[in-house]
Amino acid sequence: ERPLIERPFAACLRQMSNPCTEAFAETTSLSVPSVKSKSLGMLCLLLNIFLPGSGTLVSGLLEDRPSTMVVGAFQFVLSWIIIGWIWSVWWGYLIYVAAKEKESFEPLGEQA
Repeated sequence: ERPLIERPFAACLRQMSNPCTEAFAETTSLSVPSVKSKSLGMLCLLLNIFLPGSGTLVSGLLEDRPSTMVVGAFQFVLSWIIIGWIWSVWWGYLIYVAAKEKESFEPLGEQA
């Protein structure tokens, strides 16, 4: 029998990067996900205003970015001391701006 560390799942875990490190890098560089439309960006902003971190989680799920989901979780946890709520609103605004810029620069033939 192979030791636990040699099982395929353990090998997969060793290859994964650290989402907390990626979340820190994402936050310090203000690298927000660019959701597909301006309306989704507005939804993420509104969710972040009324339930801190939820809009960030949604954008992370939509763009398949685990580090963004970690940022959303941190925003939610820190929201009770107001810092997380401010961070969440700011992040929601940045997501909306990124979506608005992406939508305005898309060629007409590529819109869905």
